[in-house]
Formats: sequence, structure tokens, C-alpha cells
Amino acid sequence: MDMKRVLPYGMTNTVTEFDEGKRIAWAPKPANGRGARFFGRIWRYELEPIEGGTRVRETWDISKEAFRLLLRHLSTSRFQRDMTKSLERLERLVTSGP
Repeated sequence: MDMKRVLPYGMTNTVTEFDEGKRIAWAPKPANGRGARFFGRIWRYELEPIEGGTRVRETWDISKEAFRLLLRHLSTSRFQRDMTKSLERLERLVTSGP
């Protein structure tokens, strides 16, 4: 996956949980392999049927992240903003039709 935050970089994602129609989680690591041992974060979409559609909750689990204290204090608002944008893009993709 090609990413950009100031400079371009690549990430490799590994699916760590999958329950069709309910949950998918993935663990990103640097595509070049450098520093991978410090990455322990898990991103997750949880799906819940509701009247008229599906509620999608995105979570970010850093409980096994080497730099979790630093991330918690420096990046929380940025990640919340990015998660909101991610959910908005997902909604547009699934509601725009063919």
C-alpha cells in the first residue's frame, strides 16, 4: 500500500482477523521491512447490522505497539481525524452504486 505523510512510503498489511460480515482487522508493517519489530498496531473495521444499513466502527489497537505511549500523546487527534475521513470514504464507496 502506497502512503504519504510528508514523504511517500510503503506499507504491507496482513489480515489478522476475519469474520465475514462482522469484522476485518489488519496489521501494517513497513514494506521495506525496516523497523517492523516496533510495529504492533492493529486496525479494525467492525460491522453491525442496523435498521437501513450497517454501522461500521473503525478501531486502532496499539496495545502491542512499541511506541504506544508516544503515539497516544502525539498522534491521537490526527488519527481520529484520519479515521473519520476513512469512514467517510468507505461510506461513499458503498453508497455511490455502480
